Amino acid sequence: MQETTVDFMGIGLKLILSLAVVVGALIAYSVIRKVARGKIRDKKQMHTVRILARNALLVACGVIVLLVWLGPGNNLTLAMGILGAGIAFASQEVIGSFAGYLDIISGNIYRIGDRVRIGDVVGDVIDISILRTTVMEVGEWVKADQYTGRVVTVANRAVFADPVYNFTQHWGYLWDEVTATVTYESDWQRAAEIMLEHGQTYTEALQVEAEARLDKMADRFPLQHAKVEPSIYLAMADSWIEITLRYIVDAQERRKVKGQLNRDLLQHFQAEKEISVASPTIEIVGFPPLESTKDTRKG
Repeated sequence: MQETTVDFMGIGLKLILSLAVVVGALIAYSVIRKVARGKIRDKKQMHTVRILARNALLVACGVIVLLVWLGPGNNLTLAMGILGAGIAFASQEVIGSFAGYLDIISGNIYRIGDRVRIGDVVGDVIDISILRTTVMEVGEWVKADQYTGRVVTVANRAVFADPVYNFTQHWGYLWDEVTATVTYESDWQRAAEIMLEHGQTYTEALQVEAEARLDKMADRFPLQHAKVEPSIYLAMADSWIEITLRYIVDAQERRKVKGQLNRDLLQHFQAEKEISVASPTIEIVGFPPLESTKDTRKG
């Protein structure tokens, strides 16, 4: 009877200790969030710190609770060995995702707020848990870089199997292009000047910061020199001249800027009498003569 009482007391003590560990982890998480809000001004960095603290406390809390219930000694070692073997056999996907999480964090593959492509999924990272990355989807049935409204979760193990494209890490800008086609009879030099002027107008406010960030990135990676100022490239086709404007743009503003730039260029071209936008045409030059047929049948 006394042993049964002792067992109940032990179980009760373990429950109390486990509850205390959970409450302590919640309090620690709350304190870390408040400190992060006061010390960190960058919103993306603050979210990253919050997610890291949450995941670290979750792992620590689980380990401590496990130690409370199993206790120290050989029993713990045996139990952990059996548990580890069982998990390794039955939860290979889970282990792969956890290893992917460690790779994401330690390798700085992406952070909260980055726009990434993982396999076929493109979107802005809104959460990184121990097993999954959650993104707000971009693209899919929407033609360009805008939200679809769907939230997509990707297993962290995907970083080992699929290439990961990061649109915003390190630099934050992309090179984009707008191509216009004009006829050979047009004043194509003037058309190129107009496109370059508009490109300069749209990127002038970005060039100083983009150049500084690019130089900083070049200090870390062996990059070739690349200009951030807009540039023009020409190509001759069978029926028109292709004029391509290359310019930098904020990685998350690409469609907005490209739409405005196309609209302004069209309006400017329409005001220029010497510029004609070319498009594929089919010209019918004539029809073959129609020969009359006579009834050659004999009656």
